[in-house]
Amino acid sequence: MAARLIEVIVPKGKRELLETIFKKKAVIQHWIEEDKPRNNLVVKLLTRAEDAGAITDTLTKLFGIGTDFRIIIQTVEATIPAIEAPEEPPAKIGRLSVSREELYNDVVEAAKLNYIFAALMVISTLIAAYGFLKDSTAIIIGSMVIAPLLAPNVAISLGSVLADFKLVRLGLTTQIAGIFLVLFLSTIFGTLTNINPNLTNIHQRIYADYTDIIVAFLSGTAGILSFTTGSSTALIGVMVSISLLPPLVATGLLTGSGYHILATGSFLLFLANLASLNLAGILTFLFQGVRPMTWWKAKKARQYSKRALALWIVLILMLLAAMWMRNRFLIS
Repeated sequence: MAARLIEVIVPKGKRELLETIFKKKAVIQHWIEEDKPRNNLVVKLLTRAEDAGAITDTLTKLFGIGTDFRIIIQTVEATIPAIEAPEEPPAKIGRLSVSREELYNDVVEAAKLNYIFAALMVISTLIAAYGFLKDSTAIIIGSMVIAPLLAPNVAISLGSVLADFKLVRLGLTTQIAGIFLVLFLSTIFGTLTNINPNLTNIHQRIYADYTDIIVAFLSGTAGILSFTTGSSTALIGVMVSISLLPPLVATGLLTGSGYHILATGSFLLFLANLASLNLAGILTFLFQGVRPMTWWKAKKARQYSKRALALWIVLILMLLAAMWMRNRFLIS
């Protein structure tokens, strides 16, 4: 069972407040050490991963934020004896398997716009472009393994649920930079190679329908769950890339080859998939009870989440209508 070791540094004079923490069933075991030079207490709490968030929230409310207060969360690989599963069922269906702080830090780190993100986007774009040129599904799938497109979407969704505009900006900045980089490279590639729009993998992205949106929605849900459960995101990243990378690369290839009208189909598919992924992300976070710690921020976050949900739903419906009308126009 996943566990966390929470290390808390508090002023020595507030030792009595710790008793309310020790009495919680979520605390499996605790230790107290004295930091005499700084007149502080170093408290270590062993808990299950799904209970870490509630404990850190309680600690923060009790002691506040100050120079003599700090929480350090560490992942526990194993304990002897092993931690037994609780007898009672979980208090809440869909609860997080990691603390909110762990989730936030993981998302921020993964969504940063840096040379690694740019390099992976360049490599994945070139591989996907060659895959389209050879009409090889295997090569296109290989490019999806590399493309780091999951984290920016998770950042946008998490920022929407927490009303954290800084996190939303981070996700949007990284996402937009990735989009322009892919379009730029694939357009140049299309200009040099003159891609054939009748190739199977290109044709699939030109005449997309609502089933592609369903796949994107499910991919977004799986992507968020991979972050909130602390599981590996490698396979889930491929699923998200299926919805975003190929239609975006196809758009650039068609544009560079002079098929501008056909390129609108793959670009509409990309936008609809992007909206579906973020809609799924917000709904999944809400289902799992992700929210700010303080009540006033939680109220603000609820309002912001509702607006974000409405925006994505309206955008998806508009894009679906545009895709339907465009497909009828091209077929006729």
